[in-house]
Amino acid sequence: MPESGRWRFSAALSGAPIHIEHIEDNDFYNVVPYWHVQDLIVSELDATAVRGIRPGAAFAITVPLRLVRDRIRYEDLARQPYVPPYPDLHHRNETLFHVADVLLAMPLARPVSGWMLGVNPGVSIPIGRTEPDPFQLGAAGLPHQHIQFGTGTFDPSLGLSVSRNARGILWSATGNLRLTLYQNSHEYQAGNRYGATIGVLRRLGEWNANTALGFLNEQAERWHGQVQSEGNLGRSDLAVMLGLGHAVARTGVWTLNAQIPVITHVVGQQVHIPVVFSLVWSR
Repeated sequence: MPESGRWRFSAALSGAPIHIEHIEDNDFYNVVPYWHVQDLIVSELDATAVRGIRPGAAFAITVPLRLVRDRIRYEDLARQPYVPPYPDLHHRNETLFHVADVLLAMPLARPVSGWMLGVNPGVSIPIGRTEPDPFQLGAAGLPHQHIQFGTGTFDPSLGLSVSRNARGILWSATGNLRLTLYQNSHEYQAGNRYGATIGVLRRLGEWNANTALGFLNEQAERWHGQVQSEGNLGRSDLAVMLGLGHAVARTGVWTLNAQIPVITHVVGQQVHIPVVFSLVWSR
């Protein structure tokens, strides 16, 4: 945490390949059921600035820029190429780039008997682009967009952390949540998110290596107060996180991370994410 009146900056560039498959059998123009096979690359640049307010307290703002590359193909039930009557109704080959919801937070930290305790309350500001109900539009035979860049609501968040440096090893545990308490103007309500990690970091001169075990749970999204038959119906992931960082003179610390799911539980037909890479800079 920076000293009072001082700034600290960081940026994280992350990316993940995502694969989605499901059978469409409720299309307004549907002749026969067919497969939607969708491949996306989702990348995000999170820029964070933290200013010290007083000892143990700071103000932080994170601005995310998100890029989504979407590629779609259709197959019949025998998994052969298929062209639906209106192929651009649900998905299309496109690349989208927008700012997502900004996060404001006030991290607090205090040393207690050799441990560092942290609390990080915050709130997201709904400036990311949102879309009207894609299921309602699809049922009416109208083109629509499933990709959201925000929730359209002010969502409170809370992070808790505890860490201890012992014999050159930093031990840490964190917990966090982000709640969506009401519907946006399109009557969309994103699912609540809960997460926890436990990890260690070892410094070796100008290098550091870290490993952690992380858990993430995301609740089902709702449209008009109802959970739909498709979309994000709820998922839980247990992932291994590995990272290697290096301090570069006059530029800061650069860290390359990989997050690899080892156990995934999903409701319905949902996305498959094999790995998430990130490159983090801080100074």
